[in-house]
Amino acid sequence: MLNNIKSFLNKPFPSEDNPGQTLKSITLVSLFVTFFLFIFQPFGLASIESNRFLICLGFGAATFISYFLYELFSKFLSLFKKGESTYTFGKWIVNLTGLMLCISLANFFFVRIAIFGEIRWEFFPDMIRGTFSIGIFPTIFIGGLALLRQEKKYQKIADEINEKEHYNQEKSVSKSRTFEGILLKDLRYFEALQNYVKIGYVLPDGQIAEKTVRISLKNVLELLNHSSIVKCHRSYLVNRSVILSTSGNAQGLLLTLEGCEKLIPVSRSFVSIFK
Repeated sequence: MLNNIKSFLNKPFPSEDNPGQTLKSITLVSLFVTFFLFIFQPFGLASIESNRFLICLGFGAATFISYFLYELFSKFLSLFKKGESTYTFGKWIVNLTGLMLCISLANFFFVRIAIFGEIRWEFFPDMIRGTFSIGIFPTIFIGGLALLRQEKKYQKIADEINEKEHYNQEKSVSKSRTFEGILLKDLRYFEALQNYVKIGYVLPDGQIAEKTVRISLKNVLELLNHSSIVKCHRSYLVNRSVILSTSGNAQGLLLTLEGCEKLIPVSRSFVSIFK
């Protein structure tokens, strides 16, 4: 059972580093907090007779500000790299816990200053319990369901792609075309590393090798236009003529290449192209 739990926590979580989507999530969560408190009136809110909605709106505003600042600092400090294969369900829970603590602190300051006019830290644990009871446990459950749903979806797409058996259609590419002295047929993938690109290719003896050059993925695509090299992820290009099979997880698809143990990700925005 412990191994199953550990395995589930290590599953890639379907979350992208998208500023627009993040702002949408912040807004939705803040509105949820506002109207949840106003409708159900927990934690003694029912005893407040005047300005009840404004108080609930204040909690929503505190949630918005704390959520926004948390995401800003997390991105600045590179605490969690969303959209990467290393961003797992377990890391998402840790990220969510930190977020809930920040929201608890912001709402604590709001209620103690705006309503009671004084800071009394002995009430802070009550605010944490209230925030976590409303937010974290239902969210973890919903997040787990979303992970399983996305994983099932992309595995089904991967199975459909594998059934078509069309990867070998690119075998007729020019045998003499090269990039950085490497034959096109030997190229496997390109991985972005800030201002550099790591090239994965196969040696004459069949061993995989890597070479790093100062170039961008965009420039690679321009130099290798009208070839089998295509973009599959914001950080990866792949040689589609050497794809053996496709598998899926909650973040998208994973490509298995000839002579290469490394699985190349296909992000959700590029799945339709491969499908």
